[in-house]
Amino acid sequence: MTASGSPSLPVKTVPSPRQIRSTPSWGNWRQRLRLWSGLILFVFCLSHFSNHALGVISVDAMEKASIWHYKVWRNPFGESLLLVAAMTHVLLALWRTARRRTLKMPRWEFIQLVFGFYIPWSLIPHVGTTMGLANNFGFAPTYHQMLTILWPEHGVTQSLLLLVVWSHSMIGLHFWLRLYPLYYRLRFVALAFAVAMPVLALWGFIEGARRLELAKDVKVKVSEAQFDWLTTFVIEGRAVVFGLIACSLLVILFRYLIGLSARRLTITYPGSLAVRAKPGATLLEISRINDVPIASVCGGRARCSTCRVKVFEGEETLAPPEAAEKAVLMRISADKGVRLACQIRPLQNLGVQPLVPVKVTSETSENLKDAYYWGVEQEVVVMFVDLRNFTRITESQLAYDVVHLLNSYLDQASGAIRSEGGFVDKFIGDGIMAIFGMDNNPGQGARQALRAAKRIEAVMQSLETEKGPQFSDPIRLGIGLHLGPAILGRIGVAGASGGLTALGDVVNTASRLETENKTHGSFLVVSKAVIDAAEAEILEAENAEINVRGKEIPLQIFAVNSLDTVKIPEG
Repeated sequence: MTASGSPSLPVKTVPSPRQIRSTPSWGNWRQRLRLWSGLILFVFCLSHFSNHALGVISVDAMEKASIWHYKVWRNPFGESLLLVAAMTHVLLALWRTARRRTLKMPRWEFIQLVFGFYIPWSLIPHVGTTMGLANNFGFAPTYHQMLTILWPEHGVTQSLLLLVVWSHSMIGLHFWLRLYPLYYRLRFVALAFAVAMPVLALWGFIEGARRLELAKDVKVKVSEAQFDWLTTFVIEGRAVVFGLIACSLLVILFRYLIGLSARRLTITYPGSLAVRAKPGATLLEISRINDVPIASVCGGRARCSTCRVKVFEGEETLAPPEAAEKAVLMRISADKGVRLACQIRPLQNLGVQPLVPVKVTSETSENLKDAYYWGVEQEVVVMFVDLRNFTRITESQLAYDVVHLLNSYLDQASGAIRSEGGFVDKFIGDGIMAIFGMDNNPGQGARQALRAAKRIEAVMQSLETEKGPQFSDPIRLGIGLHLGPAILGRIGVAGASGGLTALGDVVNTASRLETENKTHGSFLVVSKAVIDAAEAEILEAENAEINVRGKEIPLQIFAVNSLDTVKIPEG
């Protein structure tokens, strides 16, 4: 049996999702600058909040630790570094906000944006006290002084500020680090740290402040004139912050109003879905405005590649990729016509197909809820099963007997595939094509495929036992298994729920491996990629290499006579 009759689309070999996650891009220079400035601010907050936590022991412990904190951050270099980092981070955030064409965004991104606006507004009184009064009037912002000033009148707002600052930084760190495998392995440790630190910091802050309030032996060393200066500083500082935030939002509004009279272009998605849009916005923003789901793990920063799309119409009208986008596309060995939705800004009509599945909400239309409606790029295991010598077996047999044998074989074999979590793609005469790993990772898919092959071996033995005396030739099946990237999509049934199939080299290669059973006289021919992904152990098999059309490197395969010689891990 061959793969003729099954659609195929050549797909360039790309790194696995695990490999892609291990080498994320750093984005453009503005994103790198924003990241590094944010990391500097995070280190300061971590040091400051750790100092707060010592209030659980005593205020004196807080004071002793603050000596080291101030040695790092209150010298000319540390103070300048902190101020430059804060200004850089805030201004770049406002610049990025002003460039938006819509405020539609994922929930986590919106929360981080709102928290980012809240922090400078609420932080100004604290900065004015600890740095303004210190630099202008020689005030020493010790814990005894600051806790007495803040508690109890400003205790709630200060606690809220601490939680908002920490949450803002944790959201940013999570969506930066989640592209790295090490972070994924340590995610529970990271979660424990993310929860424990603000709890300890608040506990220390409140405990220390309450102790000083009960003692009532601290005299605040700030005069009325100095408090008046601080009030003026806060009003003027908040006016500047409010003005900058308002300007960034007004730019978005101004663009929207100008766009009402601007010419329109059409973006076409799979299934003949077309939306009208104004030039200037990124494809990701256009999709969000029109509730078309496109994945974006990094939030549109050209780091993760999950928003990649295949441009099938109007590619020549797009500007060439900039450095950040080009680096990501090179890293994933993207084919011609693949671009990042967060980076391209259509000026003419465009036709695109998203390549990565996306989570959807209950408000999403039925077609958009189905990731395969769009086409999904994913590593899967493809299986081909064939009934050997079917023509010879059925020669001179009654039609009823032939159909009964064929249906019994197809029913039992497809049942074995489904029982192990596989998806039966299609029946091709006396053959079956199936897909494994669609709902999990390649390793699990490979193990499921090997276990399904073992079940099909039992089906073959059962058919041999049950066949009638009119069938003189033995029942023999052959299976081919291969792992690789494929495009999974619903072909030829726009809007319908059926028609799901796999396209790509992995399909043709799996079909080729199935035919290799004739050469080796085996039951199963499986590629080394499947065995490695499944972490299986083969005790007895013929090891060989075959040349695959279009591939320079020979493919290593194992020809197996019985699945009893293959040890398949659980899971």
